[in-house]
Amino acid sequence: MNTNWMKKEVSHLFDQYDDYLEERLGYTPLIENMKESLGQDISVLDYGCGGGKVSRRLVAKGIRKVTGVDISQTMVDKASSHIDRGNSSYHQIRSGVLDFSDGTFDAAISCYVLINVTEKSMLLNIAKEIYRTLKNNGIFYILDTNPDSSGIKFSSFINGEQGKQYSDGESKPVYLNMPGGSVFKILDTCWHKETYYAILNEAGFKNIELFEHCDNESDKDIGDAQNHPPFVMFKAIKC
Repeated sequence: MNTNWMKKEVSHLFDQYDDYLEERLGYTPLIENMKESLGQDISVLDYGCGGGKVSRRLVAKGIRKVTGVDISQTMVDKASSHIDRGNSSYHQIRSGVLDFSDGTFDAAISCYVLINVTEKSMLLNIAKEIYRTLKNNGIFYILDTNPDSSGIKFSSFINGEQGKQYSDGESKPVYLNMPGGSVFKILDTCWHKETYYAILNEAGFKNIELFEHCDNESDKDIGDAQNHPPFVMFKAIKC
């Protein structure tokens, strides 16, 4: 069983995690690409918004409207009550069906969410629902840990055990370095890159692109992110 994000203590611990690496090599490239592709006068769905970390970054970068959804009411409450939430709103989802009309959003993001899904059929259902709620020429961005980075030591986490090759759909441990030197262990699902392509294609998306960012310019110790991309970002268009 993967990590239960419905638990308050899990939410609290994750909020303490320093996501500098995710910010530098994940969120920032995603938002820059989104703004270059669509501008900032857009409506964005944040699927699996958690406590609103990425939604608030979108708002801070000038995105007109952000709507976050999550299965955890604890996370939704945390996001809704944040002082910097700006023009964003948050809603709990209780099933795979989104309570939005067809063609509602200009873009959608799903950041470190699909790695928490344990069944491939559920991945496809999510992709289909996001496809439905996007406008024509809308863009879906997926940001997840890189399945090719298992066992590599980055500055803030290790994704899987060193030397182990994980099969598609296999559960794997992720070790997050916490303030004070403790380690927060979570369990994710390893989805191979081919699976992302397959579910996006089957959902109807076209022009699927893969981005993998390394970093040779950071002034902080980022571990092996100078040589190995810790994350994958998929960009797919509803045509």
